[in-house]
Amino acid sequence: MKKILAALLALALLLPCAALAEAANAGYPCVDEPLTLTAFATAGPYTKGDFNDLAMWDVMEELTNITFEFEAAPSGQSAERLGLLFASNTLPDVIFKTGLSTTDVSNYAEEGQLVAIDPYLEEYAPNFSALLETYPEVRKAITMPDGHIYGFPYVVTASPSNCTPKLFINQKVLDAFGAEEPRTLDELTELLRRFKESDWNGNGQADEIPMTMEGFGQVLTGLYGTFGLGTRGASSTSWDIDPETGALRFIPASEGYREWLEYVAMLYQEGLLDEEIFTSDIAAYTAKAEQNILFFAPATNTNYLSTYQDDFVGLSAPLTRAEGEEPFWAGENLAVYANNTFITNQCENPAAVVKYFDYFYGEEGITLFFMGIEGETFYYDEDGNPQYTDFVKNNPDGMNMEEALGTYVCWSGGGNPSVADDLHFGVHLIPEATVTAAQNLLAYGPETIWPADFSYTTEEAELLAEYKLEILTYVEDMRARFITGSESLENWDAYLEQLDRMDLEGYTELVQTALDRYNAE
Repeated sequence: MKKILAALLALALLLPCAALAEAANAGYPCVDEPLTLTAFATAGPYTKGDFNDLAMWDVMEELTNITFEFEAAPSGQSAERLGLLFASNTLPDVIFKTGLSTTDVSNYAEEGQLVAIDPYLEEYAPNFSALLETYPEVRKAITMPDGHIYGFPYVVTASPSNCTPKLFINQKVLDAFGAEEPRTLDELTELLRRFKESDWNGNGQADEIPMTMEGFGQVLTGLYGTFGLGTRGASSTSWDIDPETGALRFIPASEGYREWLEYVAMLYQEGLLDEEIFTSDIAAYTAKAEQNILFFAPATNTNYLSTYQDDFVGLSAPLTRAEGEEPFWAGENLAVYANNTFITNQCENPAAVVKYFDYFYGEEGITLFFMGIEGETFYYDEDGNPQYTDFVKNNPDGMNMEEALGTYVCWSGGGNPSVADDLHFGVHLIPEATVTAAQNLLAYGPETIWPADFSYTTEEAELLAEYKLEILTYVEDMRARFITGSESLENWDAYLEQLDRMDLEGYTELVQTALDRYNAE
């Protein structure tokens, strides 16, 4: 993954240059006569007002001669709404910023509801084509089993976004304890126990939470690497490669996973891990941070620690089980998020739409997408780098940066058909402490990162859904039972036997087939 990430970071530096085949506004407008198209979109959490009224659309309309009429749904409702549009075959011309699984893409493509974009790329998408040519990992991630590309991807090169979580620890507590940063699980555990009894906030109550995270998924990615798990990164939480055998491995049936369960169960049952971790979210995490009761609090961003964020720093390396072990970090994501923006069979001019979205993969389009409009939300400094204006950084109406930008652009919530790099995204919106914490961990990440799922044919996808429903549901249920102590880990062998009865072997063979196809592309 280091090679992939380095390549993508290099891409971010090359975006203004000829490597991405962009001459400013070359080949625009997309059509000679004004064209109005319909689109379904997911509105991110910071989008303000009517999605159709965002200032970026005025710029794009003038440039391309294309106007989109959006139906926008909040992120929590968009999947259901889009499913109804597909089921009733009442699709708009374009699906924008709304992710589909690889299985859904294959199914809808087979039904003829999605249009393959790869036949149009060479002629109408010079920026996007250059990206695929120079960085084949992007192409591999977005190519479906039939060999076609249907969705424009979100490519993230801002390094903090590729690290989930960051291992934040309360430096103020360490200083008060006269303690060094923990390097091993034993050192961390000793500090957690000490913090639990410390009455850190001085309220006379035993309300301290030694360890919490935004959600339980981060307990997986944040500690998997310590137990030799997650050798293909954070996107693939169920499957990786066994470093000893080189074979495909179902993580929840491995010895390392049993040892991980044993450690997490100990934390939970001693009251060292947040008792609400299974239902935790960002809002709950921040509310607890505001009470000054947290010590080891891995998260995506120090901003979530709110008032006390300056008390926290990132660990300088992943934790190990024993002193002298080589650290390994599993919490690294694939920098390519496929299948977010599509052209449907209702669109009569796919070439023009491909040309439209290609703009967002070039320097000017990336600047528009993430920074807004020059003179209003950003300006160029003396070095020629874009910087946010005071309207964004010190908004007169009290809006935070994301909210201020949400009146101009639509990037919040992810799924963007563009490239989020450090120049236009990372350095402006991500605190320095978060950047440093991510860089500390990514230095220990895996060489190869898998996507969250591989591509499957329609027949394979049907079988995959059955396996996931039965096996993964069982795994998640037993994971909670083992951790809370309602099921003893002495019953581990019985757990493995049940997985065998559920045909884990067949599930493994199916994933192996998809992996072989992925590796062959």
